[in-house]
Amino acid sequence: MPSLFNLVITDTKVSKLTAKFLKMIHSTMDAQRLSISALLLLLPVPAFAFSAAGSTATAFIILVLGGFTLLNLVLNALFFFAGKYQSRRFSKVHTLGSLIVPLIALVLTVMDHRGFADIAFNLGLILVAIALALLPLQLTLSKRAPSQHSPLILALGAFVFLAIAYVIPPVVLFAVLVAHVALQSQPNNKTRIVSFAALFIGYPLMAYWLYQTLQMFTS
Repeated sequence: MPSLFNLVITDTKVSKLTAKFLKMIHSTMDAQRLSISALLLLLPVPAFAFSAAGSTATAFIILVLGGFTLLNLVLNALFFFAGKYQSRRFSKVHTLGSLIVPLIALVLTVMDHRGFADIAFNLGLILVAIALALLPLQLTLSKRAPSQHSPLILALGAFVFLAIAYVIPPVVLFAVLVAHVALQSQPNNKTRIVSFAALFIGYPLMAYWLYQTLQMFTS
């Protein structure tokens, strides 16, 4: 039967061996870390830099031109069902106004682009917007005449744009435009009141939006 002294000696030897083993593991791991660090320092790593070139034009096309084109399609439908495109002059004026934003996007794309792929993508979106802006000229060929409900359709459309303007303030421009067109369409008294109400709400909202925009750029 082993004595207590022998057990103590054995435990001490085991402890020393365990300590040496752990020390060897730590030394090996430290050596591996140093080797990996040296390799990483020697490896050629490409530098990635963020460039803001082209971002202004792309953001304008996606946000401003995209939103304008979508709202202009709603405006096309509204004027079509109201019979406003029976007048070729009205169609031409609407088309010229619709081309302003795509032309601004075109100028931004030419001045601010990152390469051929970027400018080709932006020009493709601009061409689609221009094609949709020319839609009033095509709708003129239908010869849809105004009806007795046309002014009311326009006045209610102005309030639809006003509802959207409370979420997206620039849309108030569409509401004011439609309300003015409704007043020029020989409305009855009720429709006239609705149109004036749209203008009464629209102009202060537009003034507030312009004020906030001016504050944002001057601050």
